Amino acid sequence: MDIWSLEMLNKATLNWFIKLSYKNLICERKNFKMKKIIAILLSLVFVVSMSLTVMAANNFVSSPSGRPAPNIISFKPADEECTARIIVTGYGDSDQLPEELKALMEKAYNEIISAEDLAKLNDEFAKYLKSLKIDSSNLAISDLFDLRVEDCNFHDSHVDFEIVLEPETLKNFVGLLHMNKDGEWEFINNAEVVANGKHLKFSVESLSPFAIVVDTSGGQTGDSGMIAVYAIIMVVSAAALVVVLVKAKKNSIAE
Repeated sequence: MDIWSLEMLNKATLNWFIKLSYKNLICERKNFKMKKIIAILLSLVFVVSMSLTVMAANNFVSSPSGRPAPNIISFKPADEECTARIIVTGYGDSDQLPEELKALMEKAYNEIISAEDLAKLNDEFAKYLKSLKIDSSNLAISDLFDLRVEDCNFHDSHVDFEIVLEPETLKNFVGLLHMNKDGEWEFINNAEVVANGKHLKFSVESLSPFAIVVDTSGGQTGDSGMIAVYAIIMVVSAAALVVVLVKAKKNSIAE
C-alpha cells in the first residue's frame, strides 16, 4: 500500500471515528436531557401528590402558614369608653406574638392536626353538629388566627367583645372554635355569617386563638379550586412523563 492510499485510509478512519464520537456524544446529551426531564416530571408529580395528601390529612383546608390574617371590620367592647384596639395575627405570623400566646397558638395547631375528629375538640360543638346532622369527618379548618387587645388605658380586664371579621373565605361555614387561656377549646355558638357571606360576626368574653370550621363535603371551601389545579398539574405531569418515556424508547430502538 502506497503512502497516498495509507493517508486516505487514515483520513477515512479518522472521519469515521469523529462521526461515531459525535453521534455518541449527541446520544449521551439526548439521554442526559431525557433523564433530566424525567427526573423533573417525577419530582413534580411526587411533590404535588404529597401536597394533596398533607392537605387532606392534617384537618386544614390548606396550609395555615400561607393564609393572610382576617381583616377587622368592627370591634365593639362592652364599655364604650374603652380605648383598646384589636390585633389580628394569622398562624403564619405567630412568631410575632408574645411567648404565652405563641405557645397557645402552637398548642391549638398541634391539637387540630392530631385530631382524629374535629368534633371531639369540644362536646358542645359535637352536639351542635349532631343536631344539624353534619358529618364531622368532612370538617376542616379554613383559618387559624389569634385575637388580642392593646392600648387600653381604662380597664385591667375586659368583659365582652362584639367582633366582625372578614376572613379570606366563609364558604360552607360550620362554626367557630376558640382556645381559651387555659388551653381548652370553646364553641362560639353565637358566630354567624353576615354581609352576604363576607363577614363573620360573634361575641366573646376573652381573646386568644380562634379556628374557623368549614364543611368540605360540598367541595367549595375557598381553596378547593387550588386543589383542583394541583390535581390537574399532577395528571398532566404524569401524562407528559408517559409520552417522554415512550418517545425515549422509540428513539433507542431506532438508534
